[in-house]
Amino acid sequence: MCYEWGQEGAYHQKKATHQLDLSVIRQVIEDCSPARPTYDFFGGEPLLYKGIEEVISLIKHHGSELIIPTNGTLLEKMAEMLVETGPDKIWVSLDGPEEITDAQRGQGVFKRGIAGIRRILELRNRAGKAYPKIGVTYIVTPRSHLHIEEFFLRSIDLRSLDHISIEAQLFATRDQCRRYGEVLSREFGVSDAPDAHARGMVWNESEFRSLDIPEMVRQVRSVVSACRANDILVITYPKTTSEENLKHYFSGNYSEMADYKPHCRMPWIHAEITAKGDVAPCHSFYDLVFGNVNHQGILDVWNNEAYKKFRKYMKKNLLPICTACCRYYDYRVE
Repeated sequence: MCYEWGQEGAYHQKKATHQLDLSVIRQVIEDCSPARPTYDFFGGEPLLYKGIEEVISLIKHHGSELIIPTNGTLLEKMAEMLVETGPDKIWVSLDGPEEITDAQRGQGVFKRGIAGIRRILELRNRAGKAYPKIGVTYIVTPRSHLHIEEFFLRSIDLRSLDHISIEAQLFATRDQCRRYGEVLSREFGVSDAPDAHARGMVWNESEFRSLDIPEMVRQVRSVVSACRANDILVITYPKTTSEENLKHYFSGNYSEMADYKPHCRMPWIHAEITAKGDVAPCHSFYDLVFGNVNHQGILDVWNNEAYKKFRKYMKKNLLPICTACCRYYDYRVE
């Protein structure tokens, strides 16, 4: 279910890992500080980074918002540091009750995630602090799709959370991925495997035919209602959680979806820096990059001719893979 790995993901066979040097991260934050952008850490697991405390402190020193997604396995151990440094939001990835989460993410992940959430809340309340806000990201897959209500209403204390996100498993069709690779090669000169990262999101639509979509929708609406009653922020992806819309989504019939649109705003407001330092315009796909922060300043990359060419193209086009990206469908905030 993870597009970094997937069945054919670009990281599936990797034996070596990469990470940004702390001095490079410092420079990126300093360069971006006048704009006070929002920072969103991303995977692997952000809390494994050895300089994490300094990075959080520097971002907050410059007045930026910081969001940290985590699998939760290190949350309890690092709770004191996180409450002290005060990132704005922590998203813990849990996909159902213990049996389902552990089957999807690894043995023991559920208990460690829950323990971490409790510890953060305990220390935050004891210190009389408002941050970090804490919540859960729930990925809806064939394995987890009938356990949404069980998890949020019976397996966890929903009222203790500040926010939740219920997100359909991301996937692209094989044809969509192929056309995406052709565009990158033809329009932007990407050689070798132009769709290497996108392959991690490729599934056959038949994988989702067993989904009980009416029941899934009922459960989502039940949880959303409970969140509204407890003043908890709710994000759903896709934004419209009707039966018809989710049937279109899980059959790869994206153009019929309620939230389909002929453009993507991300190239003008967002950049992703990978662990190798590459700067990509998309949160999900690192097949197209425009520079590397180990060799250039982030602002130089943001304003270079290759990035401008891409933005000009995206004014009139979508990449064939765009409809498989989570941020293409604007989040709904309840």
